[in-house]
Amino acid sequence: MSSNNINTNYSLWKFFPIIIFAFSPKIDLVGFPGYWQGIRLDDIVILLCSIYFLISYKFKIYPNLINSKIFGFNLIIFFPYIVISSLIAELSGAPHSMILLLRYCEYMALILILNQLNPPTDKIILVFKIYILINFLIVLLQYFNLIGGFTSRGGCIIEQTSSIYRCYDKADITSICFFNCGYDFIKNYQPAGQFLLNRVPGITGGPWELSVNLAISFFGLVLCEKNLKKLIPYILMILIMMIIGQSRGIIFGFLVGSFFLINDFKKILKIIFFFIIFLSLMYFFNFFNFKEIFNERFLLDYFSLIKLITGIFSKSLPSADTFIGTGLESMYWRVESWHKSISVLTENNYLLIFGTGGNNLYEESIFIRIITTYGIIGTLLVLYLMRKLPFFFIVFLLVTGFTIDLFISFKIFLFTCLFLIIYFNNKKEIIKR
Repeated sequence: MSSNNINTNYSLWKFFPIIIFAFSPKIDLVGFPGYWQGIRLDDIVILLCSIYFLISYKFKIYPNLINSKIFGFNLIIFFPYIVISSLIAELSGAPHSMILLLRYCEYMALILILNQLNPPTDKIILVFKIYILINFLIVLLQYFNLIGGFTSRGGCIIEQTSSIYRCYDKADITSICFFNCGYDFIKNYQPAGQFLLNRVPGITGGPWELSVNLAISFFGLVLCEKNLKKLIPYILMILIMMIIGQSRGIIFGFLVGSFFLINDFKKILKIIFFFIIFLSLMYFFNFFNFKEIFNERFLLDYFSLIKLITGIFSKSLPSADTFIGTGLESMYWRVESWHKSISVLTENNYLLIFGTGGNNLYEESIFIRIITTYGIIGTLLVLYLMRKLPFFFIVFLLVTGFTIDLFISFKIFLFTCLFLIIYFNNKKEIIKR
């Protein structure tokens, strides 16, 4: 066998973990009592890779695995603060989730693995393109009720003969179990035609996770392909999937981030014109039920929305009944959860300064996540550590993360890492030139 073949085979095997991380479905191999998510294939791959690299370097973590030159070093050095914040919350008697510490450990392990795998830009771009194409195919099949999908929490199975609902709930698991945990269906599987509001997830855990990863994939493609005409098919597929996903905040973030990314006024005008024509055709011919989606999810009373959001700083919120039929129902439940999280933070000055270490597993907003989990000091540290991120990506995270706790999703964190690897690689190439 030639040396070229050896190198090719090695690079394919080296890239295999990233393929697992990006494309593996949300199937729990092991379930735990009281939790929606169990151990999945990507968790096992992370563990095996971590053990392999630790043994390879004879457990000499510094400087072999961790040093100031590795990608993601900022998150590594932020971890001690996370531990301190959790300890202070524990001593203060504040409720906090230790599962979040495990998630941070998993993310640090992922960063170390990505540094060791060192994926080249062209391979990452290939992953992004395949991800868009596969999801587009799966989303269409799901939208037309031909196949189901695996979601983060699973859902309800409807008996076709009796129309009886059988719903999976985390409280139903009372002991460690495997695969379907005794159910006569896979608990992560949502059958065809049974997605809420027909918001299909593709191969991801939910429509919002899909939309965020599609946006990040697009940003990566734009960085490496200056001729935007070649990206038109990908743009169309992404927009169609986002419309089907009905994630308005992510669509706003995607559009605003794209304008700052392109940074060319004439191109921006052309893109705006293209978007207007495309969306007008979608609306006029009502493709993918876009007319109803637009009317219900985008034509809102935005003054009431602003009033609702500012209500998180008041002592009490208005009744949920006030927002029935306004299109702001989901926003109300988000604001209510924000109100509760902030209330916990203000009970103790130490918590206000250092944070609660993570009161809830999911916070419905990256802003609330950072402020309540890390406190004032932690928030300032996060802002400082973000200083080298590209401006357009910060804008995207701010707009999108307003109503989504982005990085609680493993796959969003993965795609963010892959995108930033491309970005910093491109930056190094420009400096060399």
